[in-house]
Amino acid sequence: FYRLPLYRVRSDRVDVIEPTRHPRRNGRDIVRHQLPLPAADVVTIDGVRVTTLDRTVYDVIRSVSLEAAAVVFDAALRNVAWNDTDNTYDADAAERFRAKVNARIRAGSGARGIRQARFVAEFADGRAQLPGESVARLWMWQLALPAPRLQHRVELPGGRYALLDFAWPELGRWAEFDGEAKYTDAELRGGRTAEQVIVSQNEREDLVRAVTGWSCDRWGFAQMPDIDAFARHLRSIGLYRA
Repeated sequence: FYRLPLYRVRSDRVDVIEPTRHPRRNGRDIVRHQLPLPAADVVTIDGVRVTTLDRTVYDVIRSVSLEAAAVVFDAALRNVAWNDTDNTYDADAAERFRAKVNARIRAGSGARGIRQARFVAEFADGRAQLPGESVARLWMWQLALPAPRLQHRVELPGGRYALLDFAWPELGRWAEFDGEAKYTDAELRGGRTAEQVIVSQNEREDLVRAVTGWSCDRWGFAQMPDIDAFARHLRSIGLYRA
């Protein structure tokens, strides 16, 4: 309902909150959680009762892996703060949402997964556009790399601009996460072939390089099966020296 992406989380089952004890057990396609559920935490979307976005995020980031939690919170912040029309980020809106989740975290002191929730709530950034960007940023933080600027705007000739997934101006470098969807998803291609997408991508990269003088690196999930493999890739391109 909120279109929050999943990262290495099963998507073939539904999690249900039941505020009172119920004799029914979990099934292959449903998991029941006995938790308090105030009326204020419930909204109806497309005729279905679901928890509010902040309650949903709070519940999820306590119960999934750290990587999946970062992906969900980043996406939720992007949901409330990113404007697709002019590619701007409303930091105030993001902080208002973060405050809602932090209020739940403070109230839930001692609950399962609350330490992870505290970290994720502080670390999350809605400028991460895709799950791969969220995971890469988390792993770069864990590897103690310099923090990148996300969706860094570079002005191009003719009044155009480019948004860079990760930028390190002080290092003279930027990086792009290459998800397969940009080549395989017809909607994302916008009527272009995969070959045309690659040509356009290369032209954009050349323009950014000409304006900034920076070098560009690219990676995708193929280079990110786990943090150790990602570290080896970053080491191979000179971004990580440990």
